[in-house]
Amino acid sequence: MQEPAAVSTDLVALVRAVANGTEEFARMIPVLLPILRDRQSLPDPLALQLTTALYDVELAAASDDQLFALVNREGAPALALGESGQILTLNGSALELFSVSAGDGLSALGITRDEFAEFQTRLADTSEPTLLRVRPGAHSHPVLATGIYYPWYRAFVLTVLQHHWPASVDRAFGELYHLSRSERDVLRLLAQGVSGDDIAALRGRAPGTVRQQIKSILFKMGVQTQAAAATIAASAAASTIGSDDRGGHPSGLVPLKGPQSILRTATFSRGRRRIGWRHFGDPQGDPILFLHGPSFGAGEYPDDRVQSQRRRLSVYAIERPGYGRTDITDPDEGVLESTRRDIEALLDREGLDRVTILAHEVGLIPALDLANALPQRIRGVLAVSASPPFVQLEQLHAMPDHQVIFIEAARHAPWLAHLLIRLLVIQIRRLGPQQWTDVVFRGLDPDTTVMRRPDLLPGIIGTYSFCISQAGLGFEQDLQLMHLDWSGLIRSAGVPLHLLHGAQNPTTPAADLTVFRNLRPDIPINLIQSAGLTLAVSHPHLVYAALRELVDETV
Repeated sequence: MQEPAAVSTDLVALVRAVANGTEEFARMIPVLLPILRDRQSLPDPLALQLTTALYDVELAAASDDQLFALVNREGAPALALGESGQILTLNGSALELFSVSAGDGLSALGITRDEFAEFQTRLADTSEPTLLRVRPGAHSHPVLATGIYYPWYRAFVLTVLQHHWPASVDRAFGELYHLSRSERDVLRLLAQGVSGDDIAALRGRAPGTVRQQIKSILFKMGVQTQAAAATIAASAAASTIGSDDRGGHPSGLVPLKGPQSILRTATFSRGRRRIGWRHFGDPQGDPILFLHGPSFGAGEYPDDRVQSQRRRLSVYAIERPGYGRTDITDPDEGVLESTRRDIEALLDREGLDRVTILAHEVGLIPALDLANALPQRIRGVLAVSASPPFVQLEQLHAMPDHQVIFIEAARHAPWLAHLLIRLLVIQIRRLGPQQWTDVVFRGLDPDTTVMRRPDLLPGIIGTYSFCISQAGLGFEQDLQLMHLDWSGLIRSAGVPLHLLHGAQNPTTPAADLTVFRNLRPDIPINLIQSAGLTLAVSHPHLVYAALRELVDETV
C-alpha cells in the first residue's frame, strides 16, 4: 500500500489529468474507492488543493461543451433549441437579450407552436439556413434570427441576425472594398435595417456626414443603391452562421413530428427559488405527477410523450432541485422538505386535487414522502428501477464501482463527493450531447447497448442539458436523499405502491428487492426479464401500460 504522501501526490496529479482530459474519470475509482471503504479520510490541505485545482480547470471545461461552444462562436445572441422547442443552451448575449435560460420553452422566446412548425417545414427540404422571428419581451420589438438544423445534436441553432456582425466579415469588407472603420460601422447598421437618419443619431454624427459616408460605401462596393449595399452586407453576415461547422457531420433533413412531440415547459417562483416544470401527454387525460431520476430527463424522450398520449395520461413533470431550471434547496429547508413543498405548489397552481405518481429511481423517495404527508392527494405510486433504502450495506457490494464511489464518498467525505461530481460533469461536457451517457452506463449490460440505439438519440441529447445545466448539483442533492433512512416511508405510505424493475439491473439486482418486501409484504413487483437499469427508456410501453393499470385500479 502506498504511503499517504504518495497517495496525495498521485491524487492531485490524477485530478488534474482527468480535468484536462488526458485521463478518464474511471482512473479515479481504483485509487479512491479502497480509501473510502477503509473509512480513511484525506487531509484538509489536500482537499483544498484538489478543490482549487478543479476550480481552475472547470472554467476551461465549459468551452469543451460542444453545443455550448457552437452557440458561443460569435458575439451575437445565439441559442440552441431541441426538436421539442426547449432551449438546450445559450450564450451570454442571448441571456441578456431574451432573459431566458436553458430548459425554457418557445413561449419564453415569444415563438408560437405554429411559427416553430413553419420554421421546421422550411428547413425540411433543404440544409440552408432560414429565418425565425423572436420576441425578446412583451414591450420589445421582434428580432429576426437565422436558424439551421444540426442533425448531430438534434438541435436548431438560432443566431439573431440584427446583431450578427462577426469580426471575420468586418475585416473582409475592409480588405475587399477598402472601407474605413467608420464606414464599416455604418454598413453594419445598414445591414440591420437602420435608416441613415437613425444611424446619424446613434453615432452622434450630422445626417449630412452619414449621407456622405453612405455614398462613399456605394462607390467602393460598386453598387447603385443603399438597399443593395445593405443586402450584400446582411447576406455576408448570415452566410457565416452554420457554414462550416456541423460538428464534423453532414447536415440532413429535419425530422418533422406530430402533436405528440409537444413538451410544454414553464416556471414559477416559490419564495426565493425558481421552480421548473413540464407538461406532456393528453391534456384531457388522467393527471400524473412524474418524479424523474438522475439520468433520463423529464419528458425529453419522444416515446414518453407518445405513450402518455396513447394511454390518455396528462403528465406533469416537476424538475427536482438542482436539475433543469429548479434552484437547489433553500438553506432553511432540507432536500426532502423542499421537494415536497415544490410539488405541493405545482399541484395547487395547476388545480390537481389527486394524482398518480410515476417515480424513476431516487424519485421514489420524495414520492413516498408526499404520499405520507398528503395521502388524500395521491392515488398510488409506480416506481421504476428504484433501489431500496441502504439498510443493508451488502447492497453496495453488488453495485458497479463507478456508482458506489459516489455513495461511499457522500457517506464518509461529502466534500469529495462534490469534487467527484465536478470531475464527472467535466468529462460529460467533453463527450458532448450525443455521447455523454457513455460515462454513466459504460460496462453495464444490457444498458450500454440500449443507450446506443439511434431512436433514443433525441432523448439523450435533450437530457444532456437537463442533467448538467447546474454542474451536477441535482445529483448531489440526490445523494443526500439516498443517505436518509427512508424505510419508514415505505411502511407507512397509505397508498398503493407498485414496482417495475429490470431483471438485469446491475445497480439493484432483483435479489435486493426483498428489502422492499420485508418492509411492506404487499408490494407487487413486476420483473421485466429483458430489461436493465435503462428500463424507463428501453420499455416505455410497459411503463405507461403499468401506469394506466394503476390509474384504473385506483379511480
